[in-house]
Amino acid sequence: MKKYIVFLLCLLLPVLLKAQSYADIVTYHTTKYAAYGAKIKTNLNFANGTHLPTIIIEGYNLGTGEPIGIVMTFYINQDTLVLSNASSFGSFTPPIYIAEENGKVVIMLEGKDYYQRFAVRAFAKGMLDYAANYQGWTVVDEPISPASAKKFRLYYQNRFTDKVLLPGGSVWDSAGLGIGTAAKGSSRLAVDGTIAARRVKVTQAASWPDYVFQDNYPLMSLEQTAEFIRQNKHLPEIPTADEVAREGVDLGEMNRKLLQKLEEMTLHMIEMKKKITALEQRR
Repeated sequence: MKKYIVFLLCLLLPVLLKAQSYADIVTYHTTKYAAYGAKIKTNLNFANGTHLPTIIIEGYNLGTGEPIGIVMTFYINQDTLVLSNASSFGSFTPPIYIAEENGKVVIMLEGKDYYQRFAVRAFAKGMLDYAANYQGWTVVDEPISPASAKKFRLYYQNRFTDKVLLPGGSVWDSAGLGIGTAAKGSSRLAVDGTIAARRVKVTQAASWPDYVFQDNYPLMSLEQTAEFIRQNKHLPEIPTADEVAREGVDLGEMNRKLLQKLEEMTLHMIEMKKKITALEQRR
């Protein structure tokens, strides 16, 4: 009897060892536009603490001309997804949902493009995962059942620890992003070229120059300003052309200084208006 048991274990051992990786679980292809997407009906129980699978979906989406490469992990606890996300190694990234239907996990890829085809494989070990869980999967073009009260979005997350090289000599690393240049210096963002933006918002640490309107503000007289310009060929506190060419311009700081000069000019104009009014009243 013992010899018989040992013989059975020897036969089953290769199967048990291979049971952690599951290739070609299911394949799918369609030659038309999807009405809802691709719903993968698994044989995984939607139950707390029962599965911790890594599911890989690979294929081609002809509608957009993009490869499909998605790795997803999920874990169910307290009837919700925890520590779960998806990562893409392809350029087709449809919204992904995990839901429960008839006690089983379904995976919904909401990509409705023309002619999709892909294969599904998985890795699972250490939880209540068995070979039978990765058999009998199907893929259909239908929505998640309205009766499903458990439906969760699985979000994409790609992380790069070191460096991402981009076209045009661009680089993205822990020091910042260089567009068109890898020489960022001390900047978190360096751009070698023109920046086009609908709006630019600069958060400036220095105080906004409302202090110009304080009674104790040392307003330089127009005579003093004229003398400064005669000697230095630029406004007080405004950088020279050489300084700008050498060091560039801090937009936030420059706006602050220009507003300061505008407020000073406004005070001079108010004072001049008072003098003109006084002269007119003497006539």
